[in-house]
Amino acid sequence: LEDEAPDGEVPGDSGDPDGATQAYERLQSALSQEGLPPTLDCSAEPRTGFGPLDMTVCILGSPTAFLPVLLEGGTRCPGAMVLCLSPSWASRVPSETSPGAWSLLLSRGISFKAGGHSALETFVPPRRANYVTGTWAPGDPEGGWAAELARDLDCPTGGSGPLARRLEDTLVTRWVLAARANLPVPPTLAFVLGARGDLPAEPLAPGVRLVR
Repeated sequence: LEDEAPDGEVPGDSGDPDGATQAYERLQSALSQEGLPPTLDCSAEPRTGFGPLDMTVCILGSPTAFLPVLLEGGTRCPGAMVLCLSPSWASRVPSETSPGAWSLLLSRGISFKAGGHSALETFVPPRRANYVTGTWAPGDPEGGWAAELARDLDCPTGGSGPLARRLEDTLVTRWVLAARANLPVPPTLAFVLGARGDLPAEPLAPGVRLVR
């Protein structure tokens, strides 16, 4: 039941409609470069018994960006770190505890254990995520579906799509640091097209001058 997936293919995914196979191959390459064993395919025998109190830290999107986090988490909390490589591996259902919010349920994922071991698993019933983080950066191939899955969840999330877009905006980021936190920022020359509603009409931050 724990055979290595041949040629880096994800069992059950045909045609790679959402990039899961490519992401899986990138993970195997990264594991190989670190001298770690390849991911085992344990999906033929679904994992059961996960309840709402079981810890599940879900990583959405890029397998390489979060590999150190996954490996360290697998050492400290074996089986709690679950990597989701495809939007078809997860689903959103209305939250039972927070009206208007959503719960993220994982039907498939790659869990990490001590020693850098990882396994492709299926969860029946789906496993509920207690914490979610992932790739939100604009322009990232996984950024779109990861941000959509993480939108308005009832569990803590490590950022969001809108937050990532704000942090990518150097002008807004430095304005907040200067005006709200009173921190010195380096001289910044910015060209702004059109009206920016998120910038104040009269800058009050020390050392900041806005020329329209």
